[in-house]
Amino acid sequence: MCQEAYAVCAASSYFFNCIILDILKWTTVRCFKQVKDSSPFTHTSHKLLRSTDTPERSFEDKAEVRVVPKPVATASQDKTPRCKNYGCQCEFDESSNHEAACRHHKSPPVFHDTRKWWSCCEGTKVYSFDELFQIPGCQVGAHSLQPPPQEVERKAAISEATSKALKMHEEAEKPVQGRAPPPTQVFKPSEPPEKKQPNRPPLPVGRARCRHYGCQNEYATADNGESACRYHAQAPVFHEGTKSWPCCNVKKWDFDEFLAVPGCCTGPHEPSD
Repeated sequence: MCQEAYAVCAASSYFFNCIILDILKWTTVRCFKQVKDSSPFTHTSHKLLRSTDTPERSFEDKAEVRVVPKPVATASQDKTPRCKNYGCQCEFDESSNHEAACRHHKSPPVFHDTRKWWSCCEGTKVYSFDELFQIPGCQVGAHSLQPPPQEVERKAAISEATSKALKMHEEAEKPVQGRAPPPTQVFKPSEPPEKKQPNRPPLPVGRARCRHYGCQNEYATADNGESACRYHAQAPVFHEGTKSWPCCNVKKWDFDEFLAVPGCCTGPHEPSD
């Protein structure tokens, strides 16, 4: 009796799965299948099913399943225009646009060594994009749907360089059989490396250069004393644009500010080799 009941349940489950799969196949193009999605990594409470999803993996016991018609996109849904001036990029209404509606920058931004600034306002330099777009603009005018002339020239230069690269690739000689010949290898006996000459000129007699971290200054050996050198106890660390002294727990972005951090140790200079 138990075996017969199990066979009936298995057959019913099989036919139910077939019906669900037919529904999924039929609704692949015409409808959306929405199922509750409890994942903490999703931004919606419903999940879209496709014909490749199986009922065992997609449906839960007593779960809510809805077949929703796919919304039809209409051409009348116009997007709100967005200003293309440097530093603005805001959506605006053409009816309320006027000569004092937009505060923007005159020149494009500059990105160098993790620092960012507007080339027209070089006095303010920041490190994050949020801070960059918070810098108030130096020009006032109307919102524009046309990009600035510098942006048009930049895109034209990129397009021209891309076209030249593609042309050079098309005109390059191709192997006859569709495969490049193997490179010819020439083995030469290894030669001893040349001894590199020091970049710095030799110091005169009585002068030396300190090897301490944060000092490395030239000094007179006769004036060297117990409190002549102020230096850092540990080597600097450079990581993802930041510069830090681990002995002082100080982190900087700018290299000049990093070098200006005073040392944490005092002692005599130690001459370098």
